[in-house]
Amino acid sequence: MQIDRRLVGFGLFLITVGGVMVAVRQGLIGEADARRALTLWPLILVGTGLSIVLAGRPGAWLGGGLLALTFGAMLGGVAATGVFPTVGLCGGDRGHGTAFGDRGGTLGSSAHVTVTQDCGDLTIGTVAGSTWNVTGESGDGRPPRIDGASASLRITSPDDSVFDLGGTSHWNLVVPRDPSIDLEVTVNGGQSNITLAGATVDTFQIDANAGSVDLDLREIAAIRAATIDVNFGSVTLRLPNRSLTAAIAANAASVAICAPAGAGLRFELDSAAASNDFASHGLVQTGKAWATPGYAEATVRLEIQVDVNAGSIALDPARQCAG
Repeated sequence: MQIDRRLVGFGLFLITVGGVMVAVRQGLIGEADARRALTLWPLILVGTGLSIVLAGRPGAWLGGGLLALTFGAMLGGVAATGVFPTVGLCGGDRGHGTAFGDRGGTLGSSAHVTVTQDCGDLTIGTVAGSTWNVTGESGDGRPPRIDGASASLRITSPDDSVFDLGGTSHWNLVVPRDPSIDLEVTVNGGQSNITLAGATVDTFQIDANAGSVDLDLREIAAIRAATIDVNFGSVTLRLPNRSLTAAIAANAASVAICAPAGAGLRFELDSAAASNDFASHGLVQTGKAWATPGYAEATVRLEIQVDVNAGSIALDPARQCAG
């Protein structure tokens, strides 16, 4: 039988990613040590050099094997700890910016709110009434592009923000609690902290790349469905004490779920090279589903479809869910 060496390298990569995540989850590797996995990058040069020098010679697999192990260790370390670097994706100094002028307006009884931000940090909160407001800063003081009307609000980065060497942006958006809104957020790089206390939300969707998301739904007034997509990052989802259907897709990412006490939980899990701690929290597995005993009879039922690839999912981790 002839073995495809390309598949061997991919297999080593997946084994290393999963092995590191499990080791961190079981306490065999400390989180501080796992965060230092990125410092292994010089081994990429060594592996590449070996592949060139040994090409067509005995031991040629050593270079590819070292590359697979190195990339696996680096990705497994950052996926297990939720610490993903955005350095290099955006230019400028994250700590300094120039404030731009406030913008505000009023929404009608229902509205669609869209936020698209490149290279920056985003904070979304709520306020009583029907008015919205945007404040913040950017590297050169330019505000986001804002198109507002009674039934819609659209906030987007300037076209060249990804290549803005003057610094990253930080937006503070306050949305009103009285209207029923559909909220759609896309962020590339940076940190997003979204707290929807008192808001009435029909659908919520966030697409985050190379960053972290903290979504707090604990005091939301109403919500029908939520969709969260995270690539090369981390997400913390704080669930409300009310029934909810949600979907999470995480690729090379870590997911932390903070659940209210006594709620019925059901996770439909589809994963590759991913770890979870559902069994240690008393959930019972049936096929791909994990559920708390008595889920069907629970007053509050939280049903979440989770698709995690090369990542981890943790229920009520102390580091993210305390407080």
